[in-house]
Amino acid sequence: MGAYHIRPAGKPAAVADFLERLNRMPSSHIGYCGEDREEILQTLEDDFSDMGFDKSFWVAEEGGITIGALGLDIDEERKSAEVWGPFVAPGRPFKEVAERLWKEAAESVSGMAGRFEFFLNEENTDAAAFAERLGAVRTGRHVVLQAERRGFRAVDEPAFLYDRRYENAFRELHETEFPGTYLSPDELLDGLDGSNRLFVIPDEQRGIKGYVYVEAVPVHGEGTIEFIAVSPEHRRQGVATRLLRTGLAGLFDHEKIASIRLAVEGGNEAALGLYEAAGFRPVHRLTAWKLER
Repeated sequence: MGAYHIRPAGKPAAVADFLERLNRMPSSHIGYCGEDREEILQTLEDDFSDMGFDKSFWVAEEGGITIGALGLDIDEERKSAEVWGPFVAPGRPFKEVAERLWKEAAESVSGMAGRFEFFLNEENTDAAAFAERLGAVRTGRHVVLQAERRGFRAVDEPAFLYDRRYENAFRELHETEFPGTYLSPDELLDGLDGSNRLFVIPDEQRGIKGYVYVEAVPVHGEGTIEFIAVSPEHRRQGVATRLLRTGLAGLFDHEKIASIRLAVEGGNEAALGLYEAAGFRPVHRLTAWKLER
């Protein structure tokens, strides 16, 4: 192997090209990073690190070719960072390149973060060994599930699009199931539009059996299931599956959204069964690690 050097990443587009190629391989997959170049690039340019991309990403370069990369998505308020990497090109000495990238990154952000979080594919054994050498500890296991528009079957008995008749029942259930969450009932309802949609299954007393709230970002081909809740007296009756499938159908109404992903704790068999019944399939198994410094 020839001489290589570590430097700040420079142009996000070149980094996005490199990350897309490596993150599509389970053996180098990092859960924080997407697998589509445009999605990765948008995050790097617009939403990566409180310090900005240019001060938060480094590459290893040999003869003008990128052979490694590592980024720290820093949250200044929490004094923490999500670690994008280490990414090392196949055939290159992972341990050596990763350690040099980490040394440069850690020194550059000294004092900005005291906690570093890794989210590693279980097949990414090189990165797991690297995190363990640093002194990181495992904090959980997760399964990434995906549902695809292709082959998605329409709901036989879909939930209904929310209207004001169900406002009180929705507010009560949302506040009970998600107290103090990032979206209050007022904020959620005020934001409803063609992309942010709320579906409910009514009961016979003008209440609701449950609801699902989804958010679509068609311009990026993305969509998320943000909240789903079922009233205690209506659980184990297939309500949650109907809600999930309706939510997926609502997201797939947007032609640019071809698939939806979400993460579930690896040991939560009930949630895994629910999502699989609604049409999701496992695509990645990830381990979370935490390093305190």
